[in-house]
Amino acid sequence: FGLAGRVTTKVDVYSFGVLLLEIFTRRKPTDVMFTGDASLRQWVAEALPHAILEVVDGCLLNQIGSSSSNNGQQEPAGSTTRDELLVSIMQVGLSCSRESPTERIDMREV
Repeated sequence: FGLAGRVTTKVDVYSFGVLLLEIFTRRKPTDVMFTGDASLRQWVAEALPHAILEVVDGCLLNQIGSSSSNNGQQEPAGSTTRDELLVSIMQVGLSCSRESPTERIDMREV
């Protein structure tokens, strides 16, 4: 909706990006840990790419670990494929939730 009070596709993209960040971190932008200049978006951005596992919800990681398989074998805890996938998802969330609507990616690019 934004400050201008208009609904646009860029607002939808922003909402999608924030939703991705919320789902994968299990945090809301209004979480008490985000006070002052801190934000969900900033917290995730600072974690990428090397500290991705510090921001992704632990329950989600456990679900991924227990259900993923590589020819019947579980991937190791520090699986590069899994980590790269999580980084990619978070990058989409960050790209969609940029502050300036003109800097956000289009849904066609998502």
